Amino acid sequence: MNTTIGASLYISGEVTSQEDITIHGRVKGQIRMQEGALLVASTGSVDAEVEGARVTIQGRLAGNVAAAERIELAPTADVSGMLTTCAILMHEGATFNGLIDIDRQTAKPKQRRPEMAQVTPVPVK
Repeated sequence: MNTTIGASLYISGEVTSQEDITIHGRVKGQIRMQEGALLVASTGSVDAEVEGARVTIQGRLAGNVAAAERIELAPTADVSGMLTTCAILMHEGATFNGLIDIDRQTAKPKQRRPEMAQVTPVPVK
């Protein structure tokens, strides 16, 4: 399923979704993608803190973005803020002002190191 926020819509507050969202309008506040992908279309304007798995930006976004899988900035993207993800794709022509934090552990659960076995030396005869 895909939810579309039309070009004439303005949402202020928190948006939480478990399906793909395409934003053609304006969103201000917080966007929490529990599942699915977020697409900010070329006509979209977002002023929000964003969390999700996959985030693609073609329009304007001001705010911090944390994505478990990847963030993509299309050639028409105009982004300012901090991007945190394990993979980023920035196309030629995209405008970005901010910080990028590549966190390789974002998409992967932290693995425990196997514990070392305790070995008692045995003299050789």
